[in-house]
Amino acid sequence: MSVTFAAAWLAAAIISHHAPALSARPRAAQAAAPRSISIEAERFSFTPSRIRVTVGEEIALRLRSADTAHGFKIEGTDINAEIPKRGKGEIVVRYKADAVGRYRFACSRMCGAGHDFMQGEIVVSAANEAKER
Repeated sequence: MSVTFAAAWLAAAIISHHAPALSARPRAAQAAAPRSISIEAERFSFTPSRIRVTVGEEIALRLRSADTAHGFKIEGTDINAEIPKRGKGEIVVRYKADAVGRYRFACSRMCGAGHDFMQGEIVVSAANEAKER
C-alpha cells in the first residue's frame, strides 16, 4: 500500500509542478467566429433582403422558412442550398466576402407564382467605406 501511495504522491507532484507551465502555453491563433445573420424565407421574399458586409468578412447565414421549402443560391458562387419547410429546422451557409460589389441571392426552388421576385443582395464594401456610414 505504501508503494501505491508513493506512486500516487509522485504523480500528483509531477502534475502540479508542470501544470502552470502547461496552462501558460499560448494557444494556436484561432480564426474569429463569423458574424451570424438570421434570414427568414417566406413566399415571396427574404427578410432581410439586403446584407452589408466588409471585404474579407466571413458571415454565417442562418436560414429558416416561415412556410414551404425554399432554395438559397448566391450567384457567382457554388452556394446552392435547400431551406427546409417551416418547423423542420434551419440551415447555416457560410460566405466570405472576397471582393467589393453586389452579390445577388435568390430562391433556387420553385415555390409559387412569385418565385422570380424572391431575391436579395449581399453588399460588400471596403473597410473604410463601412466606417463612413
